[in-house]
Amino acid sequence: MSVRERITAALSSDSVPIVLTGGGGWLGQATLDFLDEALGHAMLKRVFVYGSHTRMLPLRSGRSVECNALEALAGYAGPPPLVLHYACLTKDRVADHGAQAFLAANKQIRETVAAFIERRGAYGMFLPSSGAVYGPGRSLGPAPDENPYGAAKLLDEQRFAALALKNGAPLVIARIFNLAGPFINKPEAYAIADFLLALIEGRRIEIRARGSVYRSYLHVEDLLLMALGILLLAPDTHLVQFDTEGEVTIEVEDLARRAAMLLDRLEVPIHRAAPDGRPDDVYVGDGKAMRAIANGLDLPLRVLDRQILDTARYLKGE
Repeated sequence: MSVRERITAALSSDSVPIVLTGGGGWLGQATLDFLDEALGHAMLKRVFVYGSHTRMLPLRSGRSVECNALEALAGYAGPPPLVLHYACLTKDRVADHGAQAFLAANKQIRETVAAFIERRGAYGMFLPSSGAVYGPGRSLGPAPDENPYGAAKLLDEQRFAALALKNGAPLVIARIFNLAGPFINKPEAYAIADFLLALIEGRRIEIRARGSVYRSYLHVEDLLLMALGILLLAPDTHLVQFDTEGEVTIEVEDLARRAAMLLDRLEVPIHRAAPDGRPDDVYVGDGKAMRAIANGLDLPLRVLDRQILDTARYLKGE
């Protein structure tokens, strides 16, 4: 059986409820789609979804799941759930709030979920973190005023690691650098989606960076399979922490050309801003621990070309 099939079997054979926060985001939507496929109609009774406000979230199956405001966690009265905690203010919201208000808002989210876990316990936890927790030289602890998003994510890691230790629940922390695949949102904020939309629409690709930019991508479902695989198939593990990294590190202009080739749109021009001598922008994790996890689960990670094509299909609505 594949790891996907083993996770599906584990989910189907158990009745542990699942609490998912941040259901409307990229990873939240990918997770709901996975759970919907694994559990079918039963997911509507097993999965409790929370987000910034109350609404219905449509699923690709045609079903819809109710998403409640995060504050409604206080009303949860079921047994200790599997907690998939994705809710946070993202990096692009810093400009809207200012550093201190951004940190305060993320603290409120953190403490709302932490109070819930302290009250009800947890079967296990998955916390997506970020490569932004690293400062210069991969040191932990970025300055809050200079990198409020990274500072908030590190505080999340510390808070939920302490809770996991206190409650004896397994915890997976993934420091995410770059993802690809379906349910990608805010496409203008991600180079891979921005390039693909330009190719799909037949307009010029714009690369505004004035220095070399290097990225390495992991498929969003592979991230989910690793996290759920640890929590459901190896539950005796206490704390697992890893960086994400893809099979290759690629400069963004090469990424654009590779996407153009795969989509058979080599005629689309690529315009790049003139270089100004600034240092390389390298945002790539150390994937050794991640690859060991994937090998242990017998999970073949999807290569970059597959990630590009899966992302393109989603953006085209296929």
